[in-house]
Amino acid sequence: MLEQEEAEGNRREEGAAEDQLNTEESSSSEGHQNLQNGLDLAVADTKEKVTCIIADAFVVPSLFVAQKLNVPWIPVWPPLSCSLSAHFYTHLIRRKCAENNAKDRSLDFLPDMRSKLQNMLYVGFLTLSIPLPPLPPSEKDETGCLSWLDKQKGTSVVYVSFGTTVTPPPRELVALAEALEESGFPFLWSLKDHLKGILPQGFVERTSNHGKIVPWVPQTQVLGHDSVGVFVTHCGGNSVYESICNGVPLICRPFFGDQGMTARMVEDIWEIGVKMEGGVFTKNGLLKSLNLILVKEEGKKMRENAQKVKKTVLDVAGPNGKAVQDFKTLVELICH
Repeated sequence: MLEQEEAEGNRREEGAAEDQLNTEESSSSEGHQNLQNGLDLAVADTKEKVTCIIADAFVVPSLFVAQKLNVPWIPVWPPLSCSLSAHFYTHLIRRKCAENNAKDRSLDFLPDMRSKLQNMLYVGFLTLSIPLPPLPPSEKDETGCLSWLDKQKGTSVVYVSFGTTVTPPPRELVALAEALEESGFPFLWSLKDHLKGILPQGFVERTSNHGKIVPWVPQTQVLGHDSVGVFVTHCGGNSVYESICNGVPLICRPFFGDQGMTARMVEDIWEIGVKMEGGVFTKNGLLKSLNLILVKEEGKKMRENAQKVKKTVLDVAGPNGKAVQDFKTLVELICH
């Protein structure tokens, strides 16, 4: 009976996936034609044939064009691969987690997603050169961040940034500012100028001795500075990669997309940071997280774990590492 129910569930999952694919194919027909037209122009201009299509995995029309041209399609997945698995098995996850209203159950029932792919290649982070280059002279940093960091104690600074697309709601910005002020930890905050008006009155002046707020930060270099002790982040892929490569623990406040899954990896799998209690910034919640990482023994362990993850990444990116070998395989696929 259980086997029969499992088989019926699998058939429903396959049917739902097929319906989704048909819907995507129909809705992307215009994009498909636009891409084809662009390739036709490129072929006419260069007199070279298209032999392979490499595209972001979310650019679905690229798959249909590759099929039409009968050339390899190589999708690129910039986020963590765990989020790719969630896309492959969306319907299975929904069905399994709906049983007994299981909100926090393990996903150990998921098959290995590599079974769905001819190849799965890890070619490294797209935005980073590993190993990271040494920091430039501090005086060449026009933002003044590196010079300011030079004056701080080792692993003492709270670095705060939410990338270019995310802005926490006003009440959370206020809570964040209040926590930073009360904590007394030195902090470097990447915050757009027009958002400073949201902060508590007098905050900038009161914290000027131990805090620095700038509209833009050379993030990779900042995370590579010895004085940075923790990174408060939205858990965007590039931010997490940069933090990992520098061995810096994280405090995660994810907002959308794959950020929640990435935060789960940071806290529960790699154990190199924590998620905000309740999923949002509160003064007391952030104070607790800051003290955990910068003061308590648990934070020391997270920093050690972060260094271990950093070493793993450096080894994989080394001359004999998996990223190098997989990149060679990629070149062979493209040139075949």
